[in-house]
Amino acid sequence: MCNLICFQNVAEVLFVKGSLKAQRLLTAASLEVPDKVELLSRELWMRVWSRDEDITEDASLIQVCLKGGLDEQMARKMLARCQEQDVKDKLKATTQEAFDLGAFGAPFIVAQMERPEIFFGSDRFELMAHMLGVKWEGPLTQLAKM
Repeated sequence: MCNLICFQNVAEVLFVKGSLKAQRLLTAASLEVPDKVELLSRELWMRVWSRDEDITEDASLIQVCLKGGLDEQMARKMLARCQEQDVKDKLKATTQEAFDLGAFGAPFIVAQMERPEIFFGSDRFELMAHMLGVKWEGPLTQLAKM
């Protein structure tokens, strides 16, 4: 179960520290170990939104990698890759692509169909499922506290 928390210092987390290093880590992983991107993304999300833990310091990113299924050697390689130009260029290109598609917040989802279909907001999952031709199972209502 995941509980969302409030940051101790929202402005520092969102505007001072930011998420550039975490984004570079995920970009490096997409190039080196694409099968681990989801696990790494989930660990980063949990650190920020459930545990108010850092995602900017090298030691924090190593922990993310280890919890995401990478060994120490690969974790260090991913950290080093964050500084390499191809990773930076790939992240810039991905960011530009999102901007060109009209991204303005999260979650911003692009479903690759005959043409890209854009969905914004978690309340659009049912529509996305319909467009993709899959059954929408709905949220985990058994966890709801309402």
